[in-house]
Order: sequence, then C-alpha cells, then structure tokens
Amino acid sequence: MVTFQELNDLRLGKLQSAVADWQAMIDKLVKVADGGDGGDGEISAADLAAKAKAADWKGQNATVTKDFVTVTAREFDDVVTVARSVHAVLSGAHGKLTKHKSDLADAVSRAAKKNIYVNEKGVVNAAVPSPQAAGSAKIEPPTQAEIDAVAKEISTILTAAAETDSTAATALRFHAKDKHGFESSGFNSFDSAQKSIEDSDELIRLGKLDPSKITNEQLERFNALLKAHPNDPVFAERVALGLGPERTLKFFAGAVDLDSWENRDGGTAGTREDRERRMELLGTLEKQLGTTLAAASHSNSEGMEAWKERVVALGGENVGSGQGGSQTRVHGFQAMSNLMRHGKYEGEFLNDYGNALVKYEKENTEDVKDPGPGGERREDVLPWDRLPSYAKIDQLHYGENNDAGTDPMTGFMKALAHNPDAATDFFSATDPQDNAQYLLKDRQPMNDVVPDSMGVGGSVDDYKGPKAIYEATGDALVAAATGVDPDDSSARPPEHTGQHRQVLDNSLKYLAARGDDFPAEMRDDMAIVLSNHGDVVHHSASALADDPTDARLLDRDQLLEVSKQVSRDQNAYGMLNEGLNQEMYKDIRENKAEDPKETLLRAGGTVGFLEQARYQALVTDKHDPSWDAKWLYHGFGSIVNFVPGVGDLAQRGVDAVTYEWQQQEQDRVDAIQQQENEKTFVGRERQLQALADAWIKANPDHGSSRFVITGEINGAAYDANSRVKGLEGGG
Repeated sequence: MVTFQELNDLRLGKLQSAVADWQAMIDKLVKVADGGDGGDGEISAADLAAKAKAADWKGQNATVTKDFVTVTAREFDDVVTVARSVHAVLSGAHGKLTKHKSDLADAVSRAAKKNIYVNEKGVVNAAVPSPQAAGSAKIEPPTQAEIDAVAKEISTILTAAAETDSTAATALRFHAKDKHGFESSGFNSFDSAQKSIEDSDELIRLGKLDPSKITNEQLERFNALLKAHPNDPVFAERVALGLGPERTLKFFAGAVDLDSWENRDGGTAGTREDRERRMELLGTLEKQLGTTLAAASHSNSEGMEAWKERVVALGGENVGSGQGGSQTRVHGFQAMSNLMRHGKYEGEFLNDYGNALVKYEKENTEDVKDPGPGGERREDVLPWDRLPSYAKIDQLHYGENNDAGTDPMTGFMKALAHNPDAATDFFSATDPQDNAQYLLKDRQPMNDVVPDSMGVGGSVDDYKGPKAIYEATGDALVAAATGVDPDDSSARPPEHTGQHRQVLDNSLKYLAARGDDFPAEMRDDMAIVLSNHGDVVHHSASALADDPTDARLLDRDQLLEVSKQVSRDQNAYGMLNEGLNQEMYKDIRENKAEDPKETLLRAGGTVGFLEQARYQALVTDKHDPSWDAKWLYHGFGSIVNFVPGVGDLAQRGVDAVTYEWQQQEQDRVDAIQQQENEKTFVGRERQLQALADAWIKANPDHGSSRFVITGEINGAAYDANSRVKGLEGGG
C-alpha cells in the first residue's frame, strides 16, 4: 500500500529520465535489429537473417551456422520487444503517478477550503482555527460527512496509486524473471498491462477452486476472462504459469467430469437446463483455455519451457480426481489433447508431445479380456480403451466434433492440422519412431463416441459411423503434405520442400499397404494431397515405365492403389480429377518439354491412369456402390486452397476441360459397371477432346490437324490404361 506521505513526497524526475533513456535505447536497438539497409557499412540483424536464409550453404553450415544467424537475429527482435514493453510500463507509470500526486494535492487543497486538515500521515480532521482567525470571523466547522468524504477520496487516490505501483512492479518482474534470454512478447501500454495482470490473477484464483463445485456462473466468468484476451501472450503466459501444468490439467479434467459436478456434496446439480448449460460452458472452456495455452506455448521463457516439459511428462499420469481404475481416471494426454484442438501450438512442443504420446501408446497397447465369465477378449487395445464400455469415461470433449474426447490422438491430430510446419516435421520423422507408419498403417482405432449418441439401449461397441480419429488424422496429413491448415480458408500452398515430398511418399506407402482397409474418412484428404502435389502425380501417372534415376517419379503401384481408394468416394474422386485437370492444363500451357507433344501425351496418360483407378474402385464396390445414381460433385471449392493456381485467364481453360468431364460423368455412373474395362473411355472422350483443344491453343504452330492431335491423346490414354493394368493390383 502506498502511504499518504510517500505519494505526497514523491519525486518523479528520475522516473522521467528513465523513460527518456529507454526511448533512446529503443531507437538504437531498432536500428540494430532491422534499420540497416546493407549500404555504407550499415548492417542490421534483419539483413543478416535475410542473407543467411538466401545463402546456398552446404554441409554443417546448412544446419548450424544458418540456424545460429537466424535465431540470433530473432533475439534482437526480442530485445526490441522487451525495450518497448519496459518503456510502455515506465512511461505509463510516470503518467499515472503524476496524476495520482496531482489528485492528492487537489484533494488536500479543496479540503482546506472546507476547514478540513490532512496531516503528513494522511489523517483527516477538522481544522483548528488560529486565535486571529477565530477572533475576526465566525468559522463554520465541517460536518462529519464532509470529513468522511475527504478521507474516502484520499483513500481512493492512494489505492489507485498502489495499484499503479503494483502493476509496474509486476510488469517489470515479468521481464526480469529469466536469467537468460529475452521475452518474445510484452506490453503495448500500461493500461493493457494492468488489465492483463488483474484478469489473469482473477482467473488463477478461480482455477484453484474445486472444479466439481464451481458454479455455472463462476465457470462463465472464467470463460469470459479468457475470451477478453484472445491475442495477449502475456496474459496467456501468466495464466499458464500461475495455474501450473498439474493444476491446469487437473482443473480441466475435473471440470469435464459431469458426474462429480452433479453429485457434489451428495446432492444434485439442479435442473436439466442447468446440465445443458454446463455442457455448453465446458465446450467454451475447452476452446478458450486451449487457445490461451496455445498462445503461451510460443513463449521461450524458462518458466514456459519447464511448463511444456512437465505437461509432456504428465501425459501418462492420472490427472483426474479418481485413482486406479475408477471412472474419474483421466490421463494427462487425454486432458491436454482436448485443449490442443484449439489455437496454434508451438511446433517443437507439439512434436515432443506427439512423440511421447506415440511412445506411450506403443508401450501400453496390448490384448485385454473384459471382466466377467463371458468377457470378450480384445486384441491390440489402446490404453484409453482398456476398460469395458460400461466402465469408461463417458465424455471429455464437449465440442462440435463427433467424438467423446477419450482418444487423445484425435485432439493432437487437430493440433498438428493447425500448425502445418509441425505436422510436416511429425509425419516425416523416423526418430524416435516412424510416426507416419504408426498413424497411417499400424494404429488400431477405437469407438470414441458419446454413449447417448447411440440412442436408447445403444452400445458404443456397436457404433459403425465415421471415426473422429481418421477425420482428424486426415486433416493433420493434409497440413503435413501441403503446408496448409485445412481449417484456414485464407491459406495458400507454399512451395514444396523435401519434407513435404517425404510426407507424400510416406502417405502413399502406408495407406496403399492397407488396401481396401483404407479409411473411408481419409479419401477426400488424400484427394487434396494428391491434387496439391499434382505436378509429381501427373508426372508419375503418365510415366511410360519405372525409372530409378527419376527423382520425381512416385511409386506407381502405391499411387494406383491410393487413387483407387480415393475413387471409391464420389466427392473425393471429383476432387482428385478436378485437381489433376488443373495440373494437366497447367503443364500444357507452360509447355517446358523438349518436344511439346510430350505434354499432350502425358495428359492422355494421366487420364488413362485415373480411369483405371476409377474402374477398379467400381469393381471393388459393385455389390455395395457408395455413389449416388446421379453425379453430385459440385466443383472446385473443396480444393481451391490447396492447388497452386494457373491464373484467372488460364483458369477458363481449366474450367472448360472440367466442364466436359463433369457433363459426361452424369451419364455413366450406372452404366460403367456393365462396361468392360477396355470400353471405359467412352465417358472420357469429351475431356480428352477439351485437353487436345487446349494443347492446340498453346501450340499454334503444331503442324497437325485437330483430328490427328485428338487421336494422339486418345491413343495415349488407351495405352496408359493397358499399361496401368500391369501394375500390382491393376488387373
């Protein structure tokens, strides 16, 4: 608490000097960080980082020196961030303390005019008049109410001054807590600092209550505090560190345990409306707390590094309120993965967490026998699925997706989908294990659904619908292979790296190995992946033979099998074909081949490849076709974010090819199953004609007639169809 005397005697000159010194420091640091232009000897950290990224370094320089320069440059940015934050705190504190001192002097002056005296300790009394004043005029003594009002005003000013002092101290300690390094985030203003500190302190107090006894009103306030700071990394870090890893996970695990809440203190929670409201609040809690922790995960402070390490270590431990095999047992992985569904978590943390999760699952997946004399014996059971259905936790996730949140891999896959770089690292890694093989081929799924969704008398074990884990894994795989977050409608595909190609190769290898066990939920995802990598898919689908010296060539057996599985779904088939129409037209238009006719023949070859995949799909599902009798695919919107564009003008040509293809698809969905394999191109003639016309337009000096060009592309398609039948599984 700031005393009357401290505020009254406060000298602010040194604080003002400090504000000026920090501003001068900022000006110098900004110039060092990014103010140089590379001329006249001026070089900034940003210049060095740009040159390091552009340098064609080989060997150890590529992984050591380059990283060192870029990381060091980023640290200069952090220094500037901290300097600006400290300046904002000091400047704001100076302004507010100046105001508090002025308000105090004004209050004392106004009190004196009412014959109220404030001594040096801030005690308020009625003024005692001097003998001369008392003899010359009658002095009206102040009322007790007036004295109390002055005392209250002074107390209010001192309280505000104390809050300013506390905020400044807390904000500065935030930057001084680490022995090494600088924060990558800071305060934009004193007011925002005060709001972040006050709200995070209130939230931490709520978070330390017993979550099973928190009222709906308290939980609503908890959510509101989180929502008020959506882009506030300081608030996020204070919340994460203030609650700590254990309390964060225990609070969430306890909050989502509806049974404990309904039976608190031996009573019931109240009305049905109370329960429904509680479930809505839990869905919001998962989202708001998840995004807050995601923001905190990007901090490189010592406290947050320790927080992340501890969260990973808690993955296999019980963070629920029960012990052993009780229904309230919740693993750390289960709690954290549900929170991870929201926000963009830092990549290194995601990979550390994911590697630990895979390791834990592999070490703890085993055969189990359900209790009782007639208990079922189940093979390769995940640790989250060991208990029989009647003894499992009903629900840990109260969100939009169709799962109960008891399988932690689902939430983790969603987290990877929101951080494509981290997803690429994860799905291309083979150390400490081959993550792609485990997720795409080896891992057994579980029926992670809410029992109530099965209907009265329904059993989770009888659920046959879409599996959330495959849907989430598909999203993560799309992000890993394309570099695009599938939930970000504004994202555009980056240039592919070697890791993106590795993810593509892994996905073909492991998903092709599943054959007809290929997850139906992932067909559209692989259509996106193949369309995004349309250049190498087109190159491989149109290849005349395997060529070990051709680095661009994909494994054509694997490509055919995956294309077949994709083609078993009407929408996925449409996405794949439209994406490759885009690529074929682009290849024709750019026309970089030594002989321009190569692009014509390659287009025919890819059409033949796709048609063979489609035929195999229809044969596979001939007794239970999944396609509607009428062609219902409606266009390019599903993959437009993932396919590198050819430009608005050229897109008209793509649309023309796609239009002809779509028109004939309407006429042949039923008939194709009665046709022999060799006759399947009846429905591709107009597409091939449109591609031929596109080639003629791109090559006006071709020297052949339209009839000849059309014949050549048709011949290439037929040849490819016959050639593809010779691939493994192509007969």
